[in-house]
Amino acid sequence: MPGVANSFSLNHGLWYRWRGYTARWLLFGLVVSVFQPVVDDLEHLWQQKVNQAMAGLLFGAACAVAFTLAENLFNSSRVKWKTWALVIGTWLMVKVTFVSLLALTGD
Repeated sequence: MPGVANSFSLNHGLWYRWRGYTARWLLFGLVVSVFQPVVDDLEHLWQQKVNQAMAGLLFGAACAVAFTLAENLFNSSRVKWKTWALVIGTWLMVKVTFVSLLALTGD
């Protein structure tokens, strides 16, 4: 089969598998944010839950972009321990960025 060797190339580009990564990160961000407690202003519980969900989706989208780029740049061979290191590093980097932005805006 002449074309088989070319179909297994590891050079897929920066956005290879971005849909699967995005779906997983969005789900993670949504679940983690929605299950946080609401401790004050219980009269607006659902409004706060919607705000938490939107923040979680934004967090998940930022993680998806960062992870997809990192995975395709630094781990194109998909070594399992490198993938998990990139998952943890991505979460940490995006979390620190979000917390820093919240602190700077005063929320």
